[in-house]
Amino acid sequence: MARTHTAAAVVAALFLASSMFGHTVALRLLLLGTGLIVTAMVAFQPRKDVRLLPPIWLPFLLWGVWALLSLGWSIEPERSWKEWRNEVFYTGGALWICYVAAQMPHALRIFPLVAAAAATLVCGAALFTFWQGWPQYADGWHGGPGDHSSALVVLMPLAAMAGWYGVRARQYWTAIAGIGLVGLFLASTYTTLNRAIWLALAVQFVALGGFLLMRSELGAGRSGKARARTYAWASVALACCATLILSVQGHREGMGVVRALDQDTRFALYPQILERIRAQPLLGYGFGRGLLRESLQTELKSTDPHLWHAHNLFLEALVQLGIPGLVLLLAIVWAIGQRAWHYARDADELRAACGMALFAVLAGTVARNMTDFLLVRQNALLFWGVVGALVALGAKPWPARS
Repeated sequence: MARTHTAAAVVAALFLASSMFGHTVALRLLLLGTGLIVTAMVAFQPRKDVRLLPPIWLPFLLWGVWALLSLGWSIEPERSWKEWRNEVFYTGGALWICYVAAQMPHALRIFPLVAAAAATLVCGAALFTFWQGWPQYADGWHGGPGDHSSALVVLMPLAAMAGWYGVRARQYWTAIAGIGLVGLFLASTYTTLNRAIWLALAVQFVALGGFLLMRSELGAGRSGKARARTYAWASVALACCATLILSVQGHREGMGVVRALDQDTRFALYPQILERIRAQPLLGYGFGRGLLRESLQTELKSTDPHLWHAHNLFLEALVQLGIPGLVLLLAIVWAIGQRAWHYARDADELRAACGMALFAVLAGTVARNMTDFLLVRQNALLFWGVVGALVALGAKPWPARS
């Protein structure tokens, strides 16, 4: 029994690690299938300290069922079915195996060690190929700028909270590793030459700073100083964010890979998306990104190959599944955020670290997908796997020596 439990944690951690890399589709599916089998074996072994369903399962299930029903009115049923398998069935499997596996003995050691090693490798690959040139970078093992930036938004809060918890628990190697990974992630973030990721990181650090301020046990006389320091750090974060966005924009324009900000083609895209939403507000056009790609390209008469979906998380939900789909998506966001808020305010610092990291992962992912929609494929697997693991790690009463 113990070997099965350890195997579940190892396989789930390796699955998360594989989701950080591009070109690993076969490996991800192999690990996901293995994880489902091992986790099912764990489920048939009754343990009072293991819960089989994450507390956010109901809104996720309702969203998945509504997406499945949309095959009945989808303008491309075959494409919707394929997307449903990828974005609901596989991601649901990722959520489940990581939630159950993260409750296993030694999970608190296995998950961070495997994730940290994989994150170091993927950032190393990004930095190496960036200096080789943009063509090599765009097709590197890190997944290119879009996928890598999405992964970094998920990973950054984990490193930051590992550093914070290491200091609080006097586990100094953990603190050093966490702080070191934050620095590595920031360097790797610049290689993506992505503008939205800096806004997402700013949102995350401001959120984490707010939680830490709430947790401070300062007296009334010192609380004003604590707030002032927090506001100062928030201002610095926003200023750095704006500076880096302008720097990235200039770098990209110099490379000839992007237009000036005032010529961004999404200004022409969003009105077209809103028109299509108004034409089909209740049901949408069917589950799956890109069902309107041909009509959008024809209407916009654009040579930009990226204008084939809504480029916004909530607009995409309306296009695909209508108003009910948006409501269900907001219900999922609310369920995750509520769980994170509950953990973050707990007196136990390990649980609080998981809650603060979970909230920042959610906030950063939403912010990152306001100007694009990349919460698919490996990015969705990594996001939902991390959500499942953090929900489980935060709920379980771990021994102090962990």
